[in-house]
Amino acid sequence: MVPRSHLPRVLVGVLLVGALVSVAAGPTAASPRPISVCAPCDRGFVSAAHGHDVDVRIERSTATMRVHRNGSATWTVENRLDAAAASAFRQNETLRRAVAREAVGVHDGTLLSTRMADDTLRMRYRTPDAAARAPGGVLRVEQFRDSSLRTYTDLGADRLTLVAPPGMVVDRGLPGANVSSRRMTVTDFDSEGDGPFVTLVPEGALAGPLWSLLAIALPIGSVVARNALLLVAVPSLLFAGGLRAVAWAVSTTDLDGEALTNRPALVVVALALVLAAHPLYGDLAFVGTSPSLFAVAVGAAALGGALARPAVRERLSVGRLAAIVGLAFAVAAGTALALQALPLGDLSPRADATPARLVLPALPVYTAALVGYAADTDRLRWSLVLAAGAFALVPLTTFSVASQGGSLYFLGVALVTFGALAGVVASVPLFLLGYGLPDAAQRDGRAH
Repeated sequence: MVPRSHLPRVLVGVLLVGALVSVAAGPTAASPRPISVCAPCDRGFVSAAHGHDVDVRIERSTATMRVHRNGSATWTVENRLDAAAASAFRQNETLRRAVAREAVGVHDGTLLSTRMADDTLRMRYRTPDAAARAPGGVLRVEQFRDSSLRTYTDLGADRLTLVAPPGMVVDRGLPGANVSSRRMTVTDFDSEGDGPFVTLVPEGALAGPLWSLLAIALPIGSVVARNALLLVAVPSLLFAGGLRAVAWAVSTTDLDGEALTNRPALVVVALALVLAAHPLYGDLAFVGTSPSLFAVAVGAAALGGALARPAVRERLSVGRLAAIVGLAFAVAAGTALALQALPLGDLSPRADATPARLVLPALPVYTAALVGYAADTDRLRWSLVLAAGAFALVPLTTFSVASQGGSLYFLGVALVTFGALAGVVASVPLFLLGYGLPDAAQRDGRAH
């Protein structure tokens, strides 16, 4: 049995973990500002002009970003303007510089000069932290990466050219970029994720690609560690700790597993059938229709139905129960796949949805049956590790552990933490199902 002396440690641990995550998830930073990679090439410039009562239309924009060895970059932006705006800026240099200064200020840039050539406004400015120095003489360009202050949504310019310092070449460029020695030219920007790094390496360096890989791994390492802790490790331990607390609570009631007979299995089947019927009452309960919920319910009904059979219960072992749990998950995934193939309207998942991922949150709940089965034996710790691992798969497939996250990052942490606690509650019927399964070792343990 689980010793009663373990209860304080279990409950205190669970409460401390929940409190720490709640504190971390409480205060969130202001939302990062969505801007273009070259804000003065489009919206940044237009917005600054409107602030000075000038209506402007940018017909074409190009930008050249010259990176220096100290990490700064000098930008040259050329915006071809509509005739009326070009005339206004040509006649009023003070206005032109004021608008340009505000436009480059979005990037914390320092305006160097402005000049009009026909209908084209040419701006030169400098940004101080465009790149960071890394081991091996590598420069890691971070201009295209999101930060806590800004999120890059698009390129802004019709064409952007990055130029490496003399004696250096572009090693890793943006996806789809044209890279040639010192130059990288791009006409489109994929803003998916946090944005890529660009690396510049010494010309002729044989180990340049390896140094580039290290330069990228260094800043991502701390992000991966943070995400692994807050999004994966803490919620998984919270889920396992909650199940252990349930095991202690059940053991202190001196509940007779044999007396439970088939009742938990039948309760699980009944609850699963009620859940599977949710399309009939979902709108009334304001939960709608969920193909994932239906598939999970079918898997739970299969698990409960299998364990209600005397022939299965009499020949049960830890290994066989683990296999039955795996088969129940396979039934849920197969149901999701069948729903995807059939024209069932709201009950059909999206065509691009992966059936296994749709029902993955059910896997740790299913494993609660195994934890209950091992509750009064020395196999409890092993089963809790398995349950924690099953839960860890959910955030690992939902969130990118390499993502910096944004203003909603800690909302994701809070949701995963809440999911762990909700998972413990949802696991109680399956835990009792496993606890009531006949096993000689368990019966002996309960008798004492």
